[in-house]
Amino acid sequence: MKTKSALVADVNELLIAVKDKLESDEDGDAERDYMVERCPPRLEGAVRSLPTLAMHLLAHLADGATGVVGLAARSGQLKGTVSKHVQRLVEAGLVVRTPIPGNRKEIELALSKDGELVVAAHAAMHEEMADGVGEFLRRYENAELEVIAKVLRDLTAARKVGVRLVL
Repeated sequence: MKTKSALVADVNELLIAVKDKLESDEDGDAERDYMVERCPPRLEGAVRSLPTLAMHLLAHLADGATGVVGLAARSGQLKGTVSKHVQRLVEAGLVVRTPIPGNRKEIELALSKDGELVVAAHAAMHEEMADGVGEFLRRYENAELEVIAKVLRDLTAARKVGVRLVL
């Protein structure tokens, strides 16, 4: 039986290997390819060039029209960051800006028809990914899944101080 420190070292190496596996995409960008296959050809450039954060902002706009401040609150991003990405989304034709009557400062943001198509493709991709993870994890017993979930929750709750994780 391995010592606790040997097991900790194994887990650390495995976390690095998992991170590398999740980040690598030897075949190009499988996520963007998936979305491009589900969108009209005219949207390929936007789907391939927009940052992931912009795609996630589109998904938040699917919850309903809002202003930049509202979108920042929904997404947990800074207002300036959201504003920069919204400009790209407007230029790509995925978001429309509409003035709010009686409010010269705030603009309402909503998905365009093309934005709705991209959001649908993005949602389908996340469903496919979740299905794959679900199939992979079903091989484990409930008790094993509880331990994995606890470890992942703890990792998510941890913060980085320098190069170390601390709770």
